[in-house]
Amino acid sequence: MTGALAADLSRLIGSGSVSADRQQIERYSGDALGVYRAFRAAPRMEAKAKVVVWPTCTEHVSSILKYAQSSRVAVVPYGGGTGVMGAAAPVHDCIILNLQRMNTVLDVDSRDMSARLQPGVVLEDAYAAFRGQGLLMGHDPWSRPIATVGGAISTNGMGYLAAKYGSMGEQVLGMEAVLPDGEVVRSSGVPKPSYGPSLNSLLIGTEGTLGVVTEATLRAFPLPEKQVIRGFDFPDFESGFNAVAQLYAEGVRPAMVDYGEEFWPEGGDTKDGATLFLAFQGFREDVDAHLARSLDICGRFYGRLGDQKETEKFWETRHASAERYRQQVLLSDRPSEARRNRSSYRMDYLHVALPTSQVLNYRKKCQGIFQHHRVVVREWSLWARPEFFSFLILREDDAAANEDPPDMADVVDQVLRLAQQMGGSMEYCHGVGLKLAHLMTDEPGIGLKAAQAIKKALDPNLILNPGKQMG
Repeated sequence: MTGALAADLSRLIGSGSVSADRQQIERYSGDALGVYRAFRAAPRMEAKAKVVVWPTCTEHVSSILKYAQSSRVAVVPYGGGTGVMGAAAPVHDCIILNLQRMNTVLDVDSRDMSARLQPGVVLEDAYAAFRGQGLLMGHDPWSRPIATVGGAISTNGMGYLAAKYGSMGEQVLGMEAVLPDGEVVRSSGVPKPSYGPSLNSLLIGTEGTLGVVTEATLRAFPLPEKQVIRGFDFPDFESGFNAVAQLYAEGVRPAMVDYGEEFWPEGGDTKDGATLFLAFQGFREDVDAHLARSLDICGRFYGRLGDQKETEKFWETRHASAERYRQQVLLSDRPSEARRNRSSYRMDYLHVALPTSQVLNYRKKCQGIFQHHRVVVREWSLWARPEFFSFLILREDDAAANEDPPDMADVVDQVLRLAQQMGGSMEYCHGVGLKLAHLMTDEPGIGLKAAQAIKKALDPNLILNPGKQMG
């Protein structure tokens, strides 16, 4: 079957754009979801694709999806391979639709304050193209050096500057996409369409299950006249959380909100207190006003200015983990093997969205769950908004010295279901993918039956990224 499939696809888009080589297939089989934190989804990560294809234009993508629909062959879109939920993990006998050759910045317009880009453009290249025209790209995640525009749209990703500019999806003005049956559709790049639901809403955050983005028009922002970054130290997590909540209550909008309390052992000790990093960008008077009010509010909640050198180091090294991932995984001889071997202990980092009024209560309930299951918390944090609450947990060997270790899959499911029960969402940052698909039935606000009906209508043979998001 593999030879016939490769031959058919070669006739459609050219032999130089198709490979059935096992090493190439292994290289692009999966994303940054390691087996060590896939938990229930781990067995499904062993699936093997049949071929990899590299389209270079929208017509190629359309031809591939028309062929796949008629032949009932699954297609899994692949961008930068940096997602952490397994949305790019292959299914058995699928086509990996690698969009990395569709990597052109088509236009950056300083008058329209927008840019048109193909999906395979790396975010770092997009950022440079914006700056070249005196503009700022508002999406600035840790993965900026390695992630792609299409991947960020498909997961509706968050970045360091989301407090001011919003998620990636909020910065999309229009797009061109190919639906699962091969039809090419387009939405306007103007801020407000005359009819809804919009194509943008259908495709942003749906992880390539309803269509493949082939071009996006993104909003651009003016380069800030002034930027100020400050760090604040708080005596405990609650004090800093209340300060962030008050910032939002009083209408203060920093460009960046990054707050955390860490508990990493250092010589037998733990770090006391919590640190809030705020960045302000804009024209001078706006920055000065927001900074002054932030200093006042943080002071009310026992925050004091931190070490400015540490603050600047945090900002300068915010993409360092992406560079490490590039060197250790993406540039290695065997990326799929490198992904599997990056960690051997059971850990996870979770990102839930909750009403502001529920965050501290949720944290307290999670503390009880973790204590009961002998799971260690290494960090509590907020990102961008007081509603966006994250935590890093792990099971250390010495945490279960005399008893059976906890089942981390059960622990993770328990705290994510708790977030759902308290009126929140199980993930605000990275999407659902393969890992969390089994929890979608309880996710509030989804309308799962309606979503599944849309999927069936657009993709009658369920060929486009099956098993992700909606199971």
